[in-house]
Amino acid sequence: MEKKQRITLYTDPNGPHKDQVHENALMTPEERWLVFQRLKRRHYGLFGKPKKREKRISIEKPAWI
Repeated sequence: MEKKQRITLYTDPNGPHKDQVHENALMTPEERWLVFQRLKRRHYGLFGKPKKREKRISIEKPAWI
């Protein structure tokens, strides 16, 4: 069961970063992986999956030579 989300107001700009580092330190690698997968699915749901780009290296003579 997921924790209920809470709203926290910070006076220190580094407050959210410190909280996130502390929460990640308490998580196991498996839990972090599941959170990453959930965030990735949410991102793809909002913006769609990125299109595959062609992998090609082209070497051309510079125009100034």
